[in-house]
Amino acid sequence: MSYAPDGGSPPPKLRMPESWPGLGDAPADVYIDHTRVRQILKGLRDELGTLRGRAPATMSATWSGPGTAGEVQGLTNVGPAETGPWEAAKYFGLNAEQAHEVLSGKYQLLIDRIEAMVSAVEQAVVNYEKGHTSSSA
Repeated sequence: MSYAPDGGSPPPKLRMPESWPGLGDAPADVYIDHTRVRQILKGLRDELGTLRGRAPATMSATWSGPGTAGEVQGLTNVGPAETGPWEAAKYFGLNAEQAHEVLSGKYQLLIDRIEAMVSAVEQAVVNYEKGHTSSSA
């Protein structure tokens, strides 16, 4: 069993159903519309842009729109200072602070990994087209 570099839990094993498209023997007449794939990837990139956020006119580092990494970073930052000095509130604040660190980091990691997946699929399309062009010459 291997663990994540940050010492977290190992990723879950992913088992694809045998009926998942592309796992079995592909029929010879399978066609993938690369133009449509590129359109879908562009849509994913656009959505990722909205999750990453952009600095607003006020130049606030914590608010860049609903659902953005900046919003998660800014609005989930609650700790003992915000919850109060009495014991139960202090420990609640410490728990919230720890959850904030994990959540905001994992949220950014998710965005980065989706971006990497989009780049990999784009490169696969380019490689396929280059191979097809050179083998058809």
